Amino acid sequence: MVEDFVASFGHTALGTRLKRSGMAMQAVVQKWLQAQGCELPSAQMPVLAALHFHGPRSTGELAQMLVIAQPGVSRLIDQMEKGGWVVSTTTDADRRVRRIALSESGKALAARAAEELWPVIDAAVTELCGELEGSFIDQISALEERLAGGALDARLDSISTKREQTS
Repeated sequence: MVEDFVASFGHTALGTRLKRSGMAMQAVVQKWLQAQGCELPSAQMPVLAALHFHGPRSTGELAQMLVIAQPGVSRLIDQMEKGGWVVSTTTDADRRVRRIALSESGKALAARAAEELWPVIDAAVTELCGELEGSFIDQISALEERLAGGALDARLDSISTKREQTS
């Protein structure tokens, strides 16, 4: 087995390790979402959720809410608009400001996600992280090992199956 060079740097590479773990989680969740018939990329889910829970917002407001740079939010919105999940309009007061709202299909997906998808993801990640012990670096190492070993995949499937059986 090849040594994980980044992990050997401890706290020095913490940002890299957090980003790597986040990307691994996002990939697993994306695969699970697709298996549930959801084609919206998991990276766009925070925008969907923000608009679902807080209503139409400007690009700048979404950037502030999500703590993402405005160009990144603009790219997400453009992708979501092309996919038919959101609609954007300009205001008469300032044509440079775009107001983003969920489309009808976006509203339907957000309602389904709030009811069926997000609770499963939350429970699976909570369960995955709830068992971690030791220093934060040790926890990151354990999280990376669990992600690589398919622990999140298994938890998503298990929790999803349990929810279906109780419905």
